[in-house]
Amino acid sequence: MEPEWAGEVMDDDELLALEPDPKSRMGASRFIGYSPTAGRVLTVIAFRDDDGDLHGINAWPATGADLKLYREGD
Repeated sequence: MEPEWAGEVMDDDELLALEPDPKSRMGASRFIGYSPTAGRVLTVIAFRDDDGDLHGINAWPATGADLKLYREGD
């Protein structure tokens, strides 16, 4: 994963944002969107600080439920 790919995900007009991510124990957020440079849908996990700024934690190619959610537009 390249950091700029995560930025492309966040700029996706079809971005799916789960804030907070129901699977997160620390209250992180899950963003699912398309990265043109990566050529695929990615899942990005980020933490929103008290000022509202996002800080990336992890990212991976979207598969399974994440990819299905993105494709369905939920």
